[in-house]
Amino acid sequence: MSGKSVKDRARSLEVVAGGHHETIKRLICDGFFDKPVSSEELAKRISEKSGKRLKTNHVQTYIKKFLSEDILHGIKPVGRHAYWVLTSVSRAAALALIGKDRKVQELQTELLSEHLSKKLKRDFARELEELQDNFGRHGNSTAFLLRKILEKLLIIVFAKNNKEHLLEDNQRPGGFKGLKEMIEVAAHEKHQGLPFLTHKTAQETKGIKFLGDTAAHNPKVNVAMTTIVPQMPYIITAYEELAKLL
Repeated sequence: MSGKSVKDRARSLEVVAGGHHETIKRLICDGFFDKPVSSEELAKRISEKSGKRLKTNHVQTYIKKFLSEDILHGIKPVGRHAYWVLTSVSRAAALALIGKDRKVQELQTELLSEHLSKKLKRDFARELEELQDNFGRHGNSTAFLLRKILEKLLIIVFAKNNKEHLLEDNQRPGGFKGLKEMIEVAAHEKHQGLPFLTHKTAQETKGIKFLGDTAAHNPKVNVAMTTIVPQMPYIITAYEELAKLL
């Protein structure tokens, strides 16, 4: 059974206009249930979409109609609440997606440590706020922001240590080198005997540079959160190493 046929069945399903059933129907057709959605997420989205509040513990009452029509089915991982997804998505595939989403949610809870957030807040308040808003929801925006913070942090740290000139592009007066070159400079330049970025961190950090470039310049693909999550330990380590020099 394809996702398209399930959505076609949803489109033809008769529901009461203006109610929660109609909102869920629209969400199905818009692709909201292409991956597993928790009752809490669904209640929040219904409120955003319709302006009508729905309590989380009342979600199943409205989901039942779509379960009985074999449009949605419920997935309940051990020790967790139920998730709802199109019947075209197998239980095994849904559980795999839920596992990946859990990693994102864990990171969302405390994306950066309290200590690191305080260090960056003065110069990156706007970026950190936008990162928190986008992380877990919008991969392109997240990748771009992570890349931007790294580039801006390198410039600020080098300037604070009177070495900003090392990042300047001799071919473009007033401009800076590309991020790849900045990272290489940071791996070689030392402060009190230690590099601005350790060699290992510098090498691994190039992954987020690639994803940020993809988000900004590649019209063929979008950056998925599941691609970003494995890069987070490296980018956070880079932020921490540089923040020590602020």
